[in-house]
Amino acid sequence: MLMKKKIKHIIFDVGNVLFNYNPSHIIECLIPNSKSKQFYLDHLFNSDYWQKMDRGDLSLKGVKQKLQQEHTLSSLEKNEITTLVTHFVDHLILNSDMKELFLSLSKSYNIYILSNFQSKPFQRLLSNHDFLNQAKGIVVSADIMMKKPEIGIYHFLLSQYRLLPHECIFIDDLSENIKTAKKLLINPILFKSFQQTTQKLKQYNIAI
Repeated sequence: MLMKKKIKHIIFDVGNVLFNYNPSHIIECLIPNSKSKQFYLDHLFNSDYWQKMDRGDLSLKGVKQKLQQEHTLSSLEKNEITTLVTHFVDHLILNSDMKELFLSLSKSYNIYILSNFQSKPFQRLLSNHDFLNQAKGIVVSADIMMKKPEIGIYHFLLSQYRLLPHECIFIDDLSENIKTAKKLLINPILFKSFQQTTQKLKQYNIAI
């Protein structure tokens, strides 16, 4: 049993916590007839370029320029890349149980979002899913040019909203992101499922 602490704030990751992120599914939804699907998986979604867009170091235009230099894109491929980056958020799969948990917890706790995400797509996500606006504060990596698991983005969240680490729970699906939170004495939950997360919250004396 975890030590019971006075928790005031619960911080949610977005991708693979509130929404399932599946690049293959996204590609099939947006460009089902494309002949370059594997290329986009390898050189866009699963590449360092995607990480740099999440961090705010690289724009969509910059990614297309780099891929053009390396692979000589066709005009169709350039258009498909634009479609994928602009609309991928429309095909994130909502975890309805986690949405309900998010809304339920927001009645008793201050809810925050800490996400590695591109700026314009995240704004589109907010428009698509109004429940996210129940968060008391949101930190998006590309907006501040820092990303998890860099310790600076955690410091930014804590200082921006004047949060005490020991009063926070952080829910994230990646162990490296949890590791940084633990260094700052933020109470961690490594997300695996809705059921597992609710059990962990109960161990922190959180009423579900």
